[in-house]
Amino acid sequence: MAGWDHEWQEAVSRVAAAFERLSDAARQNLEGHARGMVAHKEAMQQLVARADAAAHCAGCGGACCVRGRYHFSAVDLLVYLATAKPLFAPRFDNGLCPFLGEPECLIPAGYRPFNCITFNCDLIEDQLTRDEVSRFYRMEQELSARYAEIRALFPARSMDGPLL
Repeated sequence: MAGWDHEWQEAVSRVAAAFERLSDAARQNLEGHARGMVAHKEAMQQLVARADAAAHCAGCGGACCVRGRYHFSAVDLLVYLATAKPLFAPRFDNGLCPFLGEPECLIPAGYRPFNCITFNCDLIEDQLTRDEVSRFYRMEQELSARYAEIRALFPARSMDGPLL
């Protein structure tokens, strides 16, 4: 537990230092991308909310969230920094996904990692119309492009992969 906390703090410090080194113009550019990403993720969450995703997740106990691990990326942290959103404290002591609180995710929908916001189990996807499913997967591709746009603001590969 203490090891993960230490690794988390080191990773946060590394990304925060890169953020601080940005010029004002680059920081404003990042802020625009970050706000767009938050809105995009919220729109994706709203789409599955129409299928009553929260009730389905509660019904199975959020099995996908319980098994999730360390999907939070450097880009996800940059979005927090660029929008001045207070960062959550992961729970490395819970034996589950460290971003899973009680009773729900510690991360607001617009700030959740790519894997978390783009995964729909069959229970949820089966409740969506064919058009909604197609729209969701188009939005997933657009979200992937948004991640690439933010990574491109930094030296090659420096913001790739999970934070931990």
